[in-house]
Amino acid sequence: MRPVHLALSALILLIGLSLSACGFTPMYGASGVSGELSNIRVETGRERVDFRLQEALIDSMGARSASGPYTLRATTTVTSTPFGVGADAIASRYVVRISVDWELVRDGAVDPVLTGVARSDASYDVPAGVYGALTSEVDAEDRAVSTAADRIITQLARAMQDRQAW
Repeated sequence: MRPVHLALSALILLIGLSLSACGFTPMYGASGVSGELSNIRVETGRERVDFRLQEALIDSMGARSASGPYTLRATTTVTSTPFGVGADAIASRYVVRISVDWELVRDGAVDPVLTGVARSDASYDVPAGVYGALTSEVDAEDRAVSTAADRIITQLARAMQDRQAW
C-alpha cells in the first residue's frame, strides 16, 4: 500500500511542477482576473430585469464596492414568444429571450474599451392560474438573466486574460 501512495504523491508533484513550468495561470484564481473583475462598476437600466442583471453581475464579479477605472454599461432587450400550442389552440409554453448589449468604458473616455453581446433563452409552461403564469414568467426571466450575466463575465474574463482591453 505504501508504494502506491508514494507513486501517487510523486505523480501529483510532477503534474504541479509541469503546470507551473508551462505558464499556466487559473482564470479565477488569486493571480487570475478575479481581482480585476471586482474593480469594475456595473450600470444597467431601471427595469426589474435590469436590476436582476446588475445584481447577478455584481455578485459574480465580487464588485459590491468596486472602485476601479472601468464601468460596465449594459442595455437589455427582453422578448417573450409563444412556441407551444395546445389542442385548444392556446399557447401553453413560452420562451423568454434576453439580449444584453454591453460595453466596458474607462473613466473619462468617450469610446468603449471593449464591447459585446450576450444572449440567453429560457422557457416556461403557462399554468391555468394567473399567479402561476406570472411566477413562471418571472422565473424564466431570472434564469435567462443569470445565464446572460455568466456569459458577460466569461467574455470579460477572456478579454482580460488575453489583455485585449488593458
